[in-house]
Amino acid sequence: MFLFSATSVEFFKDIFFVSDVPRRFSGAIIRHSTMTLHGDAQKTVFLQKMEAGLFEIFEHQVICEALETEVLPTPLKPSLHLHISLDNNDVDAFVNGTDSVELRKEEVNLFYLQSINVAIIPQGKHCFFHISFRNDTLFRLLKQAPFKRLSYNVRKKVREAIENKGGMINAPRQVMLNAYFMMLVQDIRHCRFNEEATACYREKKCMLMLEHFIWQLLPQKGNKIELTTHDVIVLDRVKEYIKWNIHRPLTLKALCQQFNISTNFLVKGFHQLNAVSVTHFIHLYRMESAAKLLAEDDIPLNSVPLLTGYTSFKSFTAAFRKYFNCSPLAFCHP
Repeated sequence: MFLFSATSVEFFKDIFFVSDVPRRFSGAIIRHSTMTLHGDAQKTVFLQKMEAGLFEIFEHQVICEALETEVLPTPLKPSLHLHISLDNNDVDAFVNGTDSVELRKEEVNLFYLQSINVAIIPQGKHCFFHISFRNDTLFRLLKQAPFKRLSYNVRKKVREAIENKGGMINAPRQVMLNAYFMMLVQDIRHCRFNEEATACYREKKCMLMLEHFIWQLLPQKGNKIELTTHDVIVLDRVKEYIKWNIHRPLTLKALCQQFNISTNFLVKGFHQLNAVSVTHFIHLYRMESAAKLLAEDDIPLNSVPLLTGYTSFKSFTAAFRKYFNCSPLAFCHP
C-alpha cells in the first residue's frame, strides 16, 4: 500500500474545486485509496489508510467548496490518534460533538477518539495526517526511563477521555510541527519497499513520531543559542556531510574538526535546527541508507555494512534488527 506519492501531492495543489478532480484520480494517482463525496457534494474527501504493525496511518485530503462545511470524522474503533494539521487553515472541532478544540496549522495533538466528532472546515483545500494506535502502545512507551515522570498524568488524561468518550490528551500543552516530525511524515509517504519491509519501516517511523511527541511534553530546557544565517548554513553543511559520508566513522569530535566549530555549537545548534541530536541523526541516516541499499538488486548484501559505517556484518545486523525489529534480509525481497 502507498500513501500519497510526491507526484499526487503536487497534482493535488492544482485542484481547487470538485469539478477539477479527474475521474482517474482515485485509481491512477493514489493507489489503494478511496474518494468520498459527502452529502451535497460540497466537500470531497480523499482518504488513504494503511496498516503499520502497531499503528494505522491515515491521510485525508479535503476539498471544501462551501464557505464553511461540517464533516463528521468518526474513528473506525476507539483509539488514540496522533494528529498533524498539514494545513494553512485553523479548523474548529468538537470532540464527542461537545468539547471544543481548535486544530491549528502546523500543530501536533494527541486525541482519544471514540464516538462521532465534528469538524468545521473552511472553504479551500486541507490536509490532515494522523496515526492511530492502542492505549497499551502509549503506556509501554511511558514506562521508559525518560518518560516515567509523565506516566501518571498522561494515564489519568487517557482515563478521563475514555470516560468522556473522547478528549485531547496533551491539553493545554501545545506541540508544534517541527523539522523532525515533517521528516518522519515524508519518510512514511515516500516508502517504497516490499510488503513485509514496508510494515516494519512504517511502524518504526510511527514509533519515532510518538516518542518525539512525548519528548515535547517534557519540560524544555531554556538554553537556546542565537543562530545567525551563517550558523544555519554551516549546520546544514554538517547535515549534508553526514549524508554523504555515512560510510565513515562519524564522531562529534571529527565533525567539529572538519568544520572548525565547537562541540557546544554543534550539539545545541544542530538539535535546535533539526529537532534531533547529531548522534541520533547519524544513526537514523545509517539505518535509512541501509534499508535503501538492501532493496537494491545490484548491491551485494555483504557490502551494505561497509557502505553504512559498520565494521562487521554481525554488528550491522544487530543494529538493524534493534532499529527495525526485523532482519535485514526482510528488505532484500523485491
